[in-house]
Parts: sequence; C-alpha cells; structure tokens
Amino acid sequence: MITELPDLLKNHLPEERINSETLHSFDISGRTFYRLTKDLSGLPRGTVFWDGGILHGYQKIKRIIHLEQGIRRYFRGPFYVEEKMDGYNVRVRRIGDEVFAFTRGGFICPFTTDRLPDLLPPGFFDDCPDHTLCGEVVGPENPYNSETVPYMKEDIAFFAFDIKDPGGKSISIGERYRIYEKKALPFVRHWGPFTNSDSDIEEIKTIVFELDREDREGIVIKSVAEGEEVKYVTLSSCIRDIHSTSHLMTELPAGFYIQRLIRIAAITYEHSLTLDDTARLSIADALIEPLGDTVSRVASGESIKEFFTVRVNRKETMDALMLHLGRAGVSLHLVSIERAGTRYRCVFYRTFPKGTKDLRRKLRGHAFYD
Repeated sequence: MITELPDLLKNHLPEERINSETLHSFDISGRTFYRLTKDLSGLPRGTVFWDGGILHGYQKIKRIIHLEQGIRRYFRGPFYVEEKMDGYNVRVRRIGDEVFAFTRGGFICPFTTDRLPDLLPPGFFDDCPDHTLCGEVVGPENPYNSETVPYMKEDIAFFAFDIKDPGGKSISIGERYRIYEKKALPFVRHWGPFTNSDSDIEEIKTIVFELDREDREGIVIKSVAEGEEVKYVTLSSCIRDIHSTSHLMTELPAGFYIQRLIRIAAITYEHSLTLDDTARLSIADALIEPLGDTVSRVASGESIKEFFTVRVNRKETMDALMLHLGRAGVSLHLVSIERAGTRYRCVFYRTFPKGTKDLRRKLRGHAFYD
C-alpha cells in the first residue's frame, strides 16, 4: 500500500488524488514500479513510473461498425490501413540493462519478457534507448487468450504497430515504417496511403473482405497527419469471439455478446450480405455449442475450466507467471511442464469457482431472481 507519494511521482500526479485504488506499486529486478490503475491527470490507465522514467499507457482506440461512414466522418487527409492482429497488447521498453514487456494494465508480463529474445531482433533500443515499442503478441500458446488462431498452429509471434517517443507520443507513420524495415522488426501488414475517395473506400472494402476470407481480425485506420485512429473488424472475427468465449458466458457481461451481434448486423447491412442457412447456423453454434458443453460438464460435477499452453525459456518463468496471474484473482492449476526442444512446454488451466457454483445451483433446481 502506498502511504506517501514518492518524489519521482510528484511532478506527474496530484498528491491529493492518489490512493490505493489509483496507484499500485510492485518490485522487479531491484526496482520499484508504480502503475496507474485508472486514468488520472491526462495519463491513461497502465502508465508506469520508476526512478528515472515513465512509460505512458496505451491510448484507447475508437471503434466503427460502418466502414464507409466511419472513414468519411474521421478522415479528411491521407491515411494508412494496418491489419488488426488478434492477440494481446504489450509495450516493450528498455530500463537499465534489461528489456521488459508491459501489459496494457501496466504489469510486467514474465511470460512475454522471457520470450522477447525469441520474438524481436536485437538492436532497436541501441538507436532508440528511451522509446517504447508497441505491438501485439499473437498465437495459440499464450497465457491470456485461449481462442484459436486460424493462421498459426503453435507458439507465438510479435507484430509491431507503434513506436512511442520518450514523451509518450507516436512517431510519424513514415518514420515508424522506416525503423521497422531498418531494424528488421516484425510488423503488421499495411496498405496505403489512401484518401476518403469513393475508389479508395472500395479498395479498403476489398482488403477487409480478403482479411475476412483469411480468418483475420480486421483493420486499424491511421491518419498520416491528424493522429486519428479507428478500428473495424471482420464478420468472421465476431463469430470467432462468440464461439471462443460462450463456454464462459457465466463470467462475461451480456454486453460482450450484444456488441458482437450488433457488429454482425451492421456488417451485413452495409455490405448487403445475405446470411444463408449455413452462416446463421454457424452464429447459433458459436453461441450454443460451447455453452451446452459447459452446462453438461457442470451438471456432471466438473468445474468451468479454460486451458492454456505456453512455451518458456526458463522453468522459473512459470512460477513468476502463475504469481502474476494469481495477483489478478485468477484461480490457476498447473498441469505439466515438459522439455520441448530448447524450451519448456507448460500446460495450465484456470477455474471459475463463482460461475461454477452459480450454474450448478441452477441446474439443481434452485430458483433465482432475474
């Protein structure tokens, strides 16, 4: 618990608004870090402070559900389209002699940090020592998302999508692309520049349809000069989101599913798509099939579970990862750690005691108010 605002924070935060609900501290590698748990004084949630530095939280990106109208509303000048990858967001920063991967919430992820030497070529921080490399970690073997990745069969990969200067501002798109190429950094696919002309919007729609056929998540549209960004997803990604989570429906707010159904309806409306029986059945199956399996398992006495597989370079990383996830209130159970080539392949699962108990009571005939 933080009882007094450290000197290193007094230039950034109003002392009277700091409490245990807005700022948390943690120690790693002999350093004390402080992370914002809420937006405060113009700094977003996930901003991290330490003696001698600050890592700015990653900004939220607006979503559009009507592609053409969204482009016309938000973009007057030239813009690029980048692929939106389906994984989890990390900010990579060198602090002293170490390189860390920070989650969106401002935690140092032990798993991603362990794998950074495998994911990134060396040299970026030699030229940009105080910059932050932002990217998406994608792949079926990660500790946060159990959703399958149709275009990856195993392990994980990193895709850069932004570079922040020491002040937390994104450097220009052109400079970003130049650095990606120069440093041989893996980065998201991009197209453009475009304008909001009829012909360019039609080309962007073609790109989205191709991404949909490839089972990709969608796009992020980024202005060259104004700094505006919006995201737009494919029809197939909405259905995959529903299918990959409906077995956990007792744990998620109803709005999660409502929003995805609205996106499906908006996509079919804008692009004059007709959902045939097969498409409608796939949406229904995405909602019902995994949930039905959960009901059957709970009725037979099992708990609601979600399994994960990860590959780490050091066994000790799993101890740190389990502790890291446990701090967030996640109930975890390690299944196995086995040598797999040069790494360790680890399997664990999380359980959902509250959702399991609630569903089991209902299946045993207990009445409830809704």
